Amino acid sequence: MSQKFKVLLRSFIIGIVAFFSLLLVYFLLVGLVESWKHAQELFLTDAFFIGTISLGFGIQVGLYSYIKQLQKIIAARNITAAAVSGTGTSTISMVACCLHHVGDVLPLIGLSGAVLFFEQYRYLLMWFGIIINTVGILMIIRLIAKNRLWPKQVFNIC
Repeated sequence: MSQKFKVLLRSFIIGIVAFFSLLLVYFLLVGLVESWKHAQELFLTDAFFIGTISLGFGIQVGLYSYIKQLQKIIAARNITAAAVSGTGTSTISMVACCLHHVGDVLPLIGLSGAVLFFEQYRYLLMWFGIIINTVGILMIIRLIAKNRLWPKQVFNIC
């Protein structure tokens, strides 16, 4: 198995694991705060948003993993900082999308206004998460293109 194939396969697997991990976080967050049945119903209702945000997160983590592995191969140390900023935004947007489910707890600690905010702007927050995902993916792809880190170019010089 070539080094090029190993790097691409490892990045793909890491992206898939990140995708399913974020879905698991969603189900745990909603399931533990509300109920497992509610988590399933809400997932079916918001499948487009949840799936798109999770997919964006998986793609970003996979691309970041690709860059990180290349860093070891060609010592491209100047590219990691920008990639890190993109992957963090997906997690934040997914958590923001689920925050309105903490509504059972917030009134108990005096934050009932926050419940209304998150419920009222839930879809707006999820669209924002999708936009942030897209921007993060484009930033990482731009970084790859700018530094000529496409598989064919990188592995021809290694």
